[in-house]
Amino acid sequence: MRNSVSLQRALELAAHTRALMTSGASLEKALESTTRGLSAEEKAACQSLSYAATRNALACEAILGLLASRPPAPKVRSIMLVALAELIESPQKDYVIVNEAVKAVKSAEPAASGFANACLRRFLRERGKILSMAVRTDEVRLNAPRWWIDKMRACLGRARADAMMKLVRTRPPMIVRVNRRRIATADWCELARRSGLEVRELGRQAVLLKSPVPVSELPGFHEGLVSVQDAGAQLAAHALAPVDGENILDACAAPGGKTAHLLELADCRVTALEIDPVRAQRIHENLDRLGLTAQVRTADGADVASWWDRQPFDAVLLDAPCTASGIVRRHPDIVFSRRPQDVHALCMQQKKLLEALWPTLKVGGRLLYVVCSVFEEEGPKQIESFLSRHADATLVPVADGAPKLLTLTPCEGAGGEPAQVADTHDGFFYALLTKQ
Repeated sequence: MRNSVSLQRALELAAHTRALMTSGASLEKALESTTRGLSAEEKAACQSLSYAATRNALACEAILGLLASRPPAPKVRSIMLVALAELIESPQKDYVIVNEAVKAVKSAEPAASGFANACLRRFLRERGKILSMAVRTDEVRLNAPRWWIDKMRACLGRARADAMMKLVRTRPPMIVRVNRRRIATADWCELARRSGLEVRELGRQAVLLKSPVPVSELPGFHEGLVSVQDAGAQLAAHALAPVDGENILDACAAPGGKTAHLLELADCRVTALEIDPVRAQRIHENLDRLGLTAQVRTADGADVASWWDRQPFDAVLLDAPCTASGIVRRHPDIVFSRRPQDVHALCMQQKKLLEALWPTLKVGGRLLYVVCSVFEEEGPKQIESFLSRHADATLVPVADGAPKLLTLTPCEGAGGEPAQVADTHDGFFYALLTKQ
């Protein structure tokens, strides 16, 4: 993906992104600012290096501290941190990376090029020793603050939590959802293979690509044949199991992946709510590309009086705001942007939404609660608390053989999940409630 963009240029762009993040910007916002107006190739190159730098942020800072006897200037520091991340993830290109990083430093701070060259080449010579010294703490080894590590271990157990945190430090797989209204999954896979892509069916509409590609290279993407969506997220529409003619609410719908999937599965009516008008526009864009229609409303799901017409819904999908602790592999800055107090604040928001939306559901209807989190306060404890307050709510499994409270931790080809769940996915919690 970076072949048409010089590595020096990519390092400079990623270093600027890293600097913006140091000033408080999220990875997404920093990338948006850095790459505005750039070519698709430059954006892709910058994104690839920026994500690698974030996945290895604490290790690179520790390594730089061991290599440098004095703190480098901010621009030099950012370039070296990005270069060190690339040396960790792509050791087979080490000399090229060092040469291009030194060029980038020379362009930014000419007097510092010798310093950068000496530090980076020392890392090449003493890689094993320096890495072992750098990763002595859990925080550096797992690339997360202490409170995050402790909470993960408390929720999942030490072994499961550490395995998850190690996995999310690797590049995430690219998974797509085939639009069954347009093409069968097997037929799209054949199109992909004829286009030179190596793919594997994960079940139902989910397909794994061995190597990520720009969406423009996915056969039929612009014609609505496929959408990019994690297999764990695809479980939502299947669990809610829409039926032709049903009236369904997607309460926190942006960017529209789950809304679209519901409409791909059945001829139902979907009301899609999103409080952010910019994100609401993304729902329209995704539906237009797929040739689907929903009633998209810019509204707060919890403020029912502002948008509900008093017609009960057959089903409600609540993909609630959360810490996103289950999708760190795709958003590696989450561990640094979250604070311990955020968990409680988000739990209160989830509770508010559950309480507000339950009355909009008809008797006999179903509500699917989803969070892309593995923290128990946002998942099992949230639903157990809701059940204690609502005698008319009953839990049912989201899939045959699945527990009634289903927590999926990120995995890749691991198996061990219920048969209906793909063997590669991000982290989610699912609970399906019916109204008596």
